Amino acid sequence: MGDSMHSQQMKRINVDELKEGMKFTKSVFDPHMNIALPAGKVLDRYKINSLKSRGIQYVETAGEMIMVNESEMASLKDSYETEKQETKKIIVSKETAKYIEFYKESVSRLGKIYKKIQSNQSTDTEELQKLASLIVNTLSQEKNSDNFINLVNIAGKGEYLVNHVINVTILSVLLGMKLGYSMVKLFNLALAGLVYDIGMTRIPTIIVEKESSLSTEEFNMIKTHPIHSYQIITRELGLPVEIARVGLEHHERFDGTGYPRRLTGTEISEMSKVISITDTYEALIKDRTYREGKETYEAMKVVLGEGSKKMDPEILKFFISMMSIYPVGSYVELNNGVIAQVVSSDPVSPFFPNVKIIRDEFKEPVKDGSIIRLSKTKDIYIVRSLKSKEVKNADLQR
Repeated sequence: MGDSMHSQQMKRINVDELKEGMKFTKSVFDPHMNIALPAGKVLDRYKINSLKSRGIQYVETAGEMIMVNESEMASLKDSYETEKQETKKIIVSKETAKYIEFYKESVSRLGKIYKKIQSNQSTDTEELQKLASLIVNTLSQEKNSDNFINLVNIAGKGEYLVNHVINVTILSVLLGMKLGYSMVKLFNLALAGLVYDIGMTRIPTIIVEKESSLSTEEFNMIKTHPIHSYQIITRELGLPVEIARVGLEHHERFDGTGYPRRLTGTEISEMSKVISITDTYEALIKDRTYREGKETYEAMKVVLGEGSKKMDPEILKFFISMMSIYPVGSYVELNNGVIAQVVSSDPVSPFFPNVKIIRDEFKEPVKDGSIIRLSKTKDIYIVRSLKSKEVKNADLQR
């Protein structure tokens, strides 16, 4: 029933019919079920061009279309210009940049598979296995896992399911490497990562992307997705039960407060425990239509706070040493007034990462700032974590 109801509510719009100045009362989705335009955001030519350049022919929405008036359009044009200059500021090291293509490729391949499952077409398990191999091989050939952590922390903002799943898979495989998994075990973990949330494709998009808070009934509907995942993984994809268990168990919690079966500790499979940690962190840092993503530092605080009871303590320790309390790419202020960006974690001392100076004590930008190993410098330390916005606005405060 859900699907037929769902398709009546969604309207399909050809990309050629989209015009600057349109906005919609509900989110607009591309064919891969990524959000192409959040509810209430005005369509501009960059967005239209980007859809066309990705070869997207149509979008879908359950919302109504509204045209904005001239004055709104004018004020938006000004804000694009500043936004366009700001988007260039995402700092990606050269090492991280070389994996951007791999990341896009993974997202696009998984998007196609999820789309098939969503429209109940038969899917090719081999495609999933190839993608799992690609991810494991790419990650295990790189000595410096921080490159991928950095990628996950900045990538895929605002797009929902497929980006989220790729990010969780990447973090899970990195965590599996830290836990000393064999290649075979890493491959199974990657496969589990790619499918654990696939049951979400059976929940009406209207509910998944609802901007306001969910009613009890709607939340209960979302809480059925692990069961859908289990059924899709075993029946439609024909994958082994150990992989299907991750679909069923990724919302179970170590202390028995999870769902659907309120399992505790050793009743939960190890792969499920790994993925529930990375899934929790990933869900916190991403922008969703109804809230802004937390800064990476805040997200780690939540994982540490809740995690102590809800996550497997041993696996959590490895996750913290991998991410460090101040994740790679986040910004910090040091006790001497300097602003720095975290470039790598120190596995032995998670509170003392290696940082690169980006602004001096007068908040002036520094070109090629020096790198400080905080674990080795006792008189220099972090006084607070900064939001990326504060760093961008540091110029404006003078």
